[in-house]
Amino acid sequence: MRMHRGIAIAVSALLTLGFPGAVAHANPPTPSAPDRPDVIVAQAAPGKKLHFPNMERLDDGSLVAVAREGAGHTGQDGRLVILDSRDGGRTWTRPEAVHDSPYDDRDPMITQLRSGRLLLSWFQIDYSVAPPEPMGVFVRHSDDGGASWSEPAAVQTSMSGESDIVDTYELGWAASHGQIKELPSGELIIPLYGTVPDDRWQRATVVRSMDGGASWHASTESLIASAQGTHYQEPVLTVLRDGTVHALLRIGTGASTMGAVHSQESWSRDGGRTWTPPAEIDLVTSSAHTEVLRNGDVFLAYGDLSGHFTNRRGTVGAVLRHPDRPWTGAPRELVYDSGTGDQANPAVAEVSPGRVLVLGFDSARSQLVGDFVDVAGIRSEPADPRRVDLAALNAAGRLGIDTDLLYTTPSQPNVGRTGPIDGVVGYYDAAWKATAAPAQYTITFDEPTRVAEAGMALKPGYAEAAQIKVRTASDGAWHAVGDLDYTVRWGDDLTWFRVDAGTPIDKIRVEITRSSGAAVLAELGVRAPAAP
Repeated sequence: MRMHRGIAIAVSALLTLGFPGAVAHANPPTPSAPDRPDVIVAQAAPGKKLHFPNMERLDDGSLVAVAREGAGHTGQDGRLVILDSRDGGRTWTRPEAVHDSPYDDRDPMITQLRSGRLLLSWFQIDYSVAPPEPMGVFVRHSDDGGASWSEPAAVQTSMSGESDIVDTYELGWAASHGQIKELPSGELIIPLYGTVPDDRWQRATVVRSMDGGASWHASTESLIASAQGTHYQEPVLTVLRDGTVHALLRIGTGASTMGAVHSQESWSRDGGRTWTPPAEIDLVTSSAHTEVLRNGDVFLAYGDLSGHFTNRRGTVGAVLRHPDRPWTGAPRELVYDSGTGDQANPAVAEVSPGRVLVLGFDSARSQLVGDFVDVAGIRSEPADPRRVDLAALNAAGRLGIDTDLLYTTPSQPNVGRTGPIDGVVGYYDAAWKATAAPAQYTITFDEPTRVAEAGMALKPGYAEAAQIKVRTASDGAWHAVGDLDYTVRWGDDLTWFRVDAGTPIDKIRVEITRSSGAAVLAELGVRAPAAP
């Protein structure tokens, strides 16, 4: 198990000595590195890659997973494979083909019903034509543990029909990313997204099955969300203990699913027939998956597009300890980052009480990978009453900033001079330089100030090295109080270094000495001395 981030930060703080002359070195412990998975679940066939895993814990305690195997992220050769584990996800069988059509079969989902029946769902795209043509969403079922499968049943939907309007695809298509869910009544619902033939804006719906997944009729379809100016994409359903159904909606900035903004949620208390108006939450999710834990909490695994942990789509886990309330403010942590942009699409299953396995993929290594997470270790950081509000001081004219980290971009308004003092650690809440290190960021107090600790966070997801210094007000002498060695770190918390609280200072400086690519300072923090 990887060490929880709060422990690593506490250790680094304890190792720090006060100035003058003493510099503390801080490195994250090796077991906590999110770029090292706990388990290699599967290796793709030569020349192929594995993408888009999904997973289910079966009634007998075993795990079954499905994924897409193909030469690339998209392509006509995409096929679906299946594999299983009998030891809680530590070892897995070799992937075997479970469905392979002439088209690109993608985004497989696996569900076990209370009867024991397995359901496999996916959607198809024909890349042999231009523009590519989505072929629909399909479901197969197995009543013998996956030894044999029914013929595919098409999920009928109003999002079909001929059109002469082309966006990403010719309008009138449907896709899916989200497991089929069984309701307390025994009815099944599958989430879809796509377009009707005369509207470019993608909508989210559910279609119902009354016969255990053998048929899916458009007459049963219910609308979750549709609006001009908004793409509702990749709906993921969660059935809570009381039967309430929650829909997590990826909100796209374009017709493709490559861009995203804050996600939205909708609720149904009548089995998915009617839904509340979508409301924004504070997560930026893509290709998500949820697991209702045995204690009633919900674990959410998703590709994170917030820029908090890295500018790539890392796999993040969040815990909803009150899942019947709005899904905002959930504690979360980075579970895995392969170092590439083609990653995430995670799946999650509870392998023992309070312990989950999160599956993802490493496209560069053509692998499915897994990480075990103790859910209790993911907690919101408590409020820090000694943290000085540097942004407020700056706004009041009591704090000056001198830096050569001056890059700005209209697409990321929180990148700029005040990014490191905004109270948010993140790739896009930072100060950047258009070139590599060296770089510096200095704050100046309007009057001598006593400081107990100074903290910094560097470029999330990339290697950087830096030193933090303070200047004594009485003689203008600079003192190094700590440094971070050249290694990869992810957006999370600051690393704090102790300062001699008895000596007033007037300046704090971070000197970035080495960087992978552009120099970035994600955050600079100050803690005041404890009250006497």
